[in-house]
Amino acid sequence: MTLPFENDTSRVVKKLAKQDIKANKRTSISIMVAILIASTFLCALFTFVQSYWNQSIQQEIYQAGDWDAQLLDIQAGQLAEIQGNDNVQKIMAKGNNQTAQLPDGTELPFLLVQNCDAQYWDSMHEKNLMIHGRVPQAPGEIVVGKSFFEQNPSYQIGDTVSVVLGERKVSSEPVDFLSPTQSGETFEKVAEAQYTIVGEIDMTVSSAYNGYPAYGWLDPSVLPGDTDLVAYLQVKNPSAIFDTIPQIAQTIEMKADEYGDYPYRYHTALLGLYGIYEPGHFWNSDLPKLFLAVVLVALASMTVFSYIIRGAFSISAKRKMKELGILKSIGMTSKQVQRMVFYEARQLAFLPILLSVGLGYLFSYGVLSGYSALVGDAMEHPITVSFSPWVALGSMVLSFLTVLLAASGPAKQVGKFRPIEAVKESWNLTTLKKSKKHTLLKKWFGFIGKLSANSIAANRKLFRTCTATLCLCLVLMFSFLAVFAISDVNNTKAEQDNHFDVNITMEPGQQVDQALIQELKALPHVTNEATYTMANCAIWVSDDDLSSEFVTSGGFGTKAAGEYVVNRDGQYRIPCVLIGLEQDSYDACLAKAGMEPLENGTAIVVNSVVKNPDSRGYEAKKEMTSYLNLETGQSLNITEKFLDSIQGNYTFDLNVGTTIQELPDIGLHTAFYTLPILVPMDEYYRIIGNFSEDRAVYNYRTYMNLAIEDGLDAQIQKDADQICSAYLSSDDFYTSSKTERAITRDQLTNATMLVVYSLTALFGIVGISSATSAILNSLYQRRKDFAMLRSVGLDKKGLHRLLSIEGFLLASKPILFGLPVLLFIIGAVLWMQDVTFGEFLGVFSLWGLLAFIVLTLLLISGIYAFASRQIRKDIVVEVLKDETV
Repeated sequence: MTLPFENDTSRVVKKLAKQDIKANKRTSISIMVAILIASTFLCALFTFVQSYWNQSIQQEIYQAGDWDAQLLDIQAGQLAEIQGNDNVQKIMAKGNNQTAQLPDGTELPFLLVQNCDAQYWDSMHEKNLMIHGRVPQAPGEIVVGKSFFEQNPSYQIGDTVSVVLGERKVSSEPVDFLSPTQSGETFEKVAEAQYTIVGEIDMTVSSAYNGYPAYGWLDPSVLPGDTDLVAYLQVKNPSAIFDTIPQIAQTIEMKADEYGDYPYRYHTALLGLYGIYEPGHFWNSDLPKLFLAVVLVALASMTVFSYIIRGAFSISAKRKMKELGILKSIGMTSKQVQRMVFYEARQLAFLPILLSVGLGYLFSYGVLSGYSALVGDAMEHPITVSFSPWVALGSMVLSFLTVLLAASGPAKQVGKFRPIEAVKESWNLTTLKKSKKHTLLKKWFGFIGKLSANSIAANRKLFRTCTATLCLCLVLMFSFLAVFAISDVNNTKAEQDNHFDVNITMEPGQQVDQALIQELKALPHVTNEATYTMANCAIWVSDDDLSSEFVTSGGFGTKAAGEYVVNRDGQYRIPCVLIGLEQDSYDACLAKAGMEPLENGTAIVVNSVVKNPDSRGYEAKKEMTSYLNLETGQSLNITEKFLDSIQGNYTFDLNVGTTIQELPDIGLHTAFYTLPILVPMDEYYRIIGNFSEDRAVYNYRTYMNLAIEDGLDAQIQKDADQICSAYLSSDDFYTSSKTERAITRDQLTNATMLVVYSLTALFGIVGISSATSAILNSLYQRRKDFAMLRSVGLDKKGLHRLLSIEGFLLASKPILFGLPVLLFIIGAVLWMQDVTFGEFLGVFSLWGLLAFIVLTLLLISGIYAFASRQIRKDIVVEVLKDETV
């Protein structure tokens, strides 16, 4: 007789798998729940990644525009040649800037109009700044900055303004459109025009420009060929952009600078989000690291979930071992037995994986909505959930692979057993076999404690998944908490090192009125203050100029030096910061150094630098060493060209009056390898008066830092806002305080922890369902054991005590295993961040850890209490006679 499965057995094996699923509904449901939650976790994980990536792209486009490269200093007649490149998809033109003199009676005299073509308005970020009205769509239409309406309330959208177009000049020389107002500047009329105001834009400029920002409409096709423009390009193949743009530069014969570089730049931030980098820069970017992190998290999640789900499949396979043994005894092969397990896995996984896509999206939506609500105004563009079919498909595929991986272990196991062993399989009193002494447990709990310990040891394979899952929950959750706590320690140190509580930045584009400075200094409850201005500059040094201590500590051979120091032809361009101190602060600095007042053209040089900028931890980076070989009276040749892109090239000499090893505490923290040079504020203004005009707004920026009596910084910040408003435009100053920064930091931390807690909770639900399934199935399989114990004299109260002790011991295992792992991880992070254990304990949530431990104990005990109630209701004789148990 030929049995059905000896030929084409697929249909029969599938049928047997379906019958087994129906016959073991409790086990099947537990497997489906585990698959559902695991798949939901994977879907949510990839949805978070997709949402973060998509939000980063949209935010970059929103803030900076949708372009790939920018061509500077081109003319309208070159646009046709640029469009002729096969890889150019779209050109967005901006230019033909106009200075328009407003009628008498306006607060500021000019409109500073930048004209943009239709493609520009469609793709660039200015359209996102519209407050009211619409963007220009025809010649003569403009949108103006909001300060225009604030300072000139008689004007409204829809009004037509008669203006005089002209050119700013100093001594008959044209002044660049983007330059602030200059001394001796005149305005020469060129033509008259009328503008129709069609919108209000959220755009302001410093009052140093003496005008309001405005944007108009441009038709490049009607412009004279020599009209100056800036072109923004979108290309068809962004991956080839680093070949395309140099080709275009050569085709239109752009002029190179002194270093051979053409005046163009790439939208590196947006290209990087698309995974496109300049040749040789990809592996130094963050993308490979982020991609590797996502892959590792995904693989780790799949491994953990496959292990958890495997436990459920193992229980299922164990329960039908006798049935499979009978099938093998009548001719079913090992491969067919394995195939039956895989068919069962596929049937059980189909519906949960489909449902997980919707649940994953809903879960992500809820978490990210909560994240956005917690962040509030701390982030300009909070992350929002985004859904992609590719993310759904990818998570479904990985979930299915996870299920197959989980089923492969039990499938191999059931395929290897011999039929006679399976048929003879029975559930004996395993807790009494190979009994160990368990002296301590016997002393505390008596003979029942010993039985409980032996029961867990004998059924450790059933409980392994439960223990591992709860252990992982403990480690994952509190590892994240530890990382954030350690980060908070460093943030707190940074705040403590800065003893100033209120920070004021004023940038009117000119010297700040001394009356404003004095009024701010007279604020009540101010215990200390520092006022200064600063300008970035640079000096060139050789190896001989470096101190021996600096060279011994590594010199410019660090990773950080590559970011801050330029090396050309054996010379190093090191960054400097020229600091103009208010006279009181400057005199105090001299007194501390034991110096008399210095002559004009003489400076105090802070001749120290971080010894190990690549070192780990906050404290390690505070160790300083001597920087340069400097002598009193030595002349330093300083240039304003601290970057190649700086247009100005003014150089000046300062003599070293004295050197000090520590920057005065004025609330300024300089970048690595920066040389601070201190001069009186009057001397500072004399020097920067020769800098290029386009940097005047930055050079005249004034900082005031105030130390306030405890708890009053928020009120003093409000008072400072009111005082500054009386002297400056709202666009020319901003303030912050420790209280304000702490609130913002708490918002971001709480929002981030919401995501962490949510993912960990989802992972924990998998662990709870796995633990529940493992415990209930284990106790169900051991009902005959308990019946035999009751038959030899164990009463219901003793049985309840036995199960309670077993539950307590089982709940203790993930805690006993997880805590050492958690401590190891915490120790490693503490070492990397150079934070002491005492500092860590001051911010870490020990109560949260204790709550988790108590919750785990209550959870496992609750499951055992529920099962105990059912087992104690069993009739001993019937259970002993039941062959299915």
